[in-house]
Amino acid sequence: MIDHRLAFLALCLFWGGTWLAVKIAVVDVSPMLVACARALASGIAMLAIAGIGPVWQIVTKAPWRVALIGILTSTINFAAVFWGAARVSTGVAAIVGNSTAPIALLLFGCLLREETISRRQIAGIVLGIAGLSLLFARRTGGSMDGSAIAGIIAIVGGTFTYGLGSVLARPLLRVASPMTLGALQMAIGGIALVPVVWLLERPNAAQIAVLLTPAPFLSIAWMVIAGGIGATVIYLRLIRDWGPSRTSMYAFVTPIIATILGVIVLHERLGVQEIAGAFVLLSAVALVIPRGATDGGKRTLSDRVI
Repeated sequence: MIDHRLAFLALCLFWGGTWLAVKIAVVDVSPMLVACARALASGIAMLAIAGIGPVWQIVTKAPWRVALIGILTSTINFAAVFWGAARVSTGVAAIVGNSTAPIALLLFGCLLREETISRRQIAGIVLGIAGLSLLFARRTGGSMDGSAIAGIIAIVGGTFTYGLGSVLARPLLRVASPMTLGALQMAIGGIALVPVVWLLERPNAAQIAVLLTPAPFLSIAWMVIAGGIGATVIYLRLIRDWGPSRTSMYAFVTPIIATILGVIVLHERLGVQEIAGAFVLLSAVALVIPRGATDGGKRTLSDRVI
């Protein structure tokens, strides 16, 4: 049996590294073009691994739910979050996105009767948001104009659509593998992103060709292999086995990893305040994921998927 805590750590490492990869890639390539390339490449690779049989089986079983999950988690989420992140500082984007994710997953998990709420979970989320504020407080400078406010609204909206799509995926994960559902999620979302990228960014052939230059190519390769295939499969498995709220604690660990990588690779400054924030975040995770945790969600629901 897979140790879910080790899987959770791998998820945080993969998505923590993706923050650095995105930051490097968008220096030379427009944000939504990077998002589209990531989703399409991940979807194609995962479809090849999953195989046409299992993919076709789940598509025919619940076509509308599969399509909705892909559009919510990959199309709307990527478009909104990447668009919003381009209009606010990295610190603001990190605080808004990562503090919203656990709230969204817990809210939709309860509304859709995929899990129940506890005081421990609420306390962990509140503590985690406080830790995020400490970790990124020095990176959130700048006045909030209309563009920045619109960016924050977009990030919140995108994160909530991702949370809804993740919870909607849980019943399907009782009859389909995380690889199969993740492949469809990425492929459908990536295909739907193509017209969005064209309308909003109008990339030409030269801009698309930049994707093949070393820095963007290696960054997207990480996003596809680790942040796409690896993280998506682990995330969906944990959503199935642990439940939405416990899995959502990744949002309080990935910023720590991203900050450490920023210090090592980009020589960003790390001070006492960031270290204190990291300890608070880890305390929040420990509160929600206690030692010996195995299954944190409801497993008595019917396997009905539509």
